[in-house]
Amino acid sequence: MGLFSRSLLLCPLLALTLSVGCEENPSQPAQKKAITNHVALRQSQPIQQLAVLADTAQTLADSHATLLSISPSLPAGLEFDPVSGRITGTPIAQATATTYTITSVDSRGSSDYHVSIAIDGKLPGSITSLAAGFHAEVVLHNAQVPVRMALAADGRLFYAELQTGNIRIIDPINGLLPQPFATVPVVTGVEKGLLGLVLDPNFSINGYVYVHATVGGHQQQPDHAEIIRYTALDNTGVNPVVIVDNLPIADVHNGGDLVFDHTGHLLVGRGDVNDPATSQRQGDLSGKVLRYTSDGAIPDDNPFPGDAEWSKGLRNTFALAIHPQTGDLFGADAGPTSDDKLNFLQPGKNFLWGMEEEPQGSSIGYSVRIWQEVITPTGLLFHSGTGGFTDYHNQLFVSSYNTSDIRVIHLAGEAYTDFIREEVFATFDEENFGSKPLHLIESATGELYISTFDSIFKVYRSN
Repeated sequence: MGLFSRSLLLCPLLALTLSVGCEENPSQPAQKKAITNHVALRQSQPIQQLAVLADTAQTLADSHATLLSISPSLPAGLEFDPVSGRITGTPIAQATATTYTITSVDSRGSSDYHVSIAIDGKLPGSITSLAAGFHAEVVLHNAQVPVRMALAADGRLFYAELQTGNIRIIDPINGLLPQPFATVPVVTGVEKGLLGLVLDPNFSINGYVYVHATVGGHQQQPDHAEIIRYTALDNTGVNPVVIVDNLPIADVHNGGDLVFDHTGHLLVGRGDVNDPATSQRQGDLSGKVLRYTSDGAIPDDNPFPGDAEWSKGLRNTFALAIHPQTGDLFGADAGPTSDDKLNFLQPGKNFLWGMEEEPQGSSIGYSVRIWQEVITPTGLLFHSGTGGFTDYHNQLFVSSYNTSDIRVIHLAGEAYTDFIREEVFATFDEENFGSKPLHLIESATGELYISTFDSIFKVYRSN
């Protein structure tokens, strides 16, 4: 099933499908066709000439007076050409799937072709394309770089503003609340600020909210990053506790993401702070994925006793995701000028960044996907497949900053580490910097939330 909704890409597939059923002997009457082709169009997006009759030359052969007709009438904005059998135009309204019958009458008899056309709703804001059958709506406009989001079970959407240090809440009833949940006094820069946000797995009981932030230092301590835990008192964060301190930072490559694994441990993506050597240095908390307890202690089952390191040899792992079925950790690492990677982040593995010579042996980490193009992956999400996302069960959504799109990576195998294919799910206006995607999360009922530099969108399946 194709993911891309642009009808231009559907034309060759549609024509191929119909031509399989065409009568091959022009001396015999044309046969009734049982094939029904399903086409998804998008409101307000013009379509190219969509050929609903496939092999026109063969269909019209040995004919002096061919008549093509369609029934019922097409949706407003679409036109049918009775000579060529093509549909053109721009749909002006959303419409549920309806089957149209195109009848061809010539000297051999008549033949019917069937096409089911659905018109998905108009796309909002800066979204330029979306997978067929899905709708999108704006949750928040004019946002201040909502770099990370998290959803509470009660429907409240928490998000972190990169440069203001604000943690904000969008209430499902009242919308964006006027007062921030909390404000972290961050130091800002190219890749500094409020970098990570996650809710405790037991948030409904303990109210814990964790952030990863770059903060100012003093004479005895330089600027650095901290992991801070707040406790939610209604819609206000109280009792901030620094559970991890003194994480090195630089102007770039500070990593950022926070996720909890299935055992309740906190994992932190850390960049190499613009120094590749740190990625290999034992005890250095840069260029690695770190693993802590929810109180900031080092777990006893980490790969190295007394060390927060989980995986190393990473350049700038900004996005992390836990597979919902296996519980395994995946991370997206940004390459220097190419070779962005999707890594399978097993404990104790080395992903080789910062090494002068490539070692041999079982300690080398496995990269599931390596992009030769620069995509700059900013967000990862394994979808549960609920809420109309059945085709994406346990598959990985990736937000790409550089190409302004959302992709789906189809994976297979016992550990979901076998790459099958990659397809575009949504695209954003490449000319608008504010529309570059940053993060993806899933609601309890399967809706997909996407943040960009200036907006938050919700994507859901049509009824």
